[in-house]
Amino acid sequence: MSLQWVRDRPVMALFEHRFPRAFRFVGARLRTKRFDGLPLTLMVVFAIYLVSLFGGLVEELHEAEGLVRLDNAVDHWFDAHRVQPFIDAMEWLTLWGQGPTITIVGLVASLLWWSSSRGHLVIPFWICLIGAQVTTWSAKYIIARTRPSNWDLIEEHSPAFPSGHATAAISVYGFIAYSVWRTIHTQPRARFEVVFWGAVAIALIGFSRIYLSVHFLSDVASGYLVGGFWLAVAVVVTEWRTARRTGSREMSVPP
Repeated sequence: MSLQWVRDRPVMALFEHRFPRAFRFVGARLRTKRFDGLPLTLMVVFAIYLVSLFGGLVEELHEAEGLVRLDNAVDHWFDAHRVQPFIDAMEWLTLWGQGPTITIVGLVASLLWWSSSRGHLVIPFWICLIGAQVTTWSAKYIIARTRPSNWDLIEEHSPAFPSGHATAAISVYGFIAYSVWRTIHTQPRARFEVVFWGAVAIALIGFSRIYLSVHFLSDVASGYLVGGFWLAVAVVVTEWRTARRTGSREMSVPP
């Protein structure tokens, strides 16, 4: 914050005089040209918001009948629409969220990053993937929600909530999309397309779980929240490591 900006606002000047340490802390958190300023603050707020949404879903699942009715209504609505060749297409899409597939994708992505001098992305990526999976599988067996039972298109034995495929989709493919987005410097349309098509792929994987009647709508939504939280953590770690590698804490996000 500039001194002139403070002088022009007596309330801010009074706050600085009465609480100098708090004023400096808040000012540092709102700086726009440093990653540990406003960008990091927004990322932390976003992560806390995702955690609160996930907690709200868990509470609704246990205490509110409305969410359960919505889940059942969506599942039953698809009954008339589960037909070939869409079933085969959804079964192919859902493969991209399975454990073996995301492990292979993660290893290939890590090798490509390492070979292209972007090895600093590897650790944040695996923090994202492992953290998301540990959180998901812990929550599955703590909450122990049963899966939809109307169809038997895919055999699943684990509890339903949250969806591991949705978690994997946003944590793995979301981070890969972010890593591509970071390499595009002067092409806003290309950057938009990376985000757009990454979001489409993530959404389709989650949709396939609902279509195949192995997850309820809230299972997939909660999976996105868990994966989104760990994606936010991975982005923060990546930006922090990138800033330290460049010798400062200024963000190096392309214009």
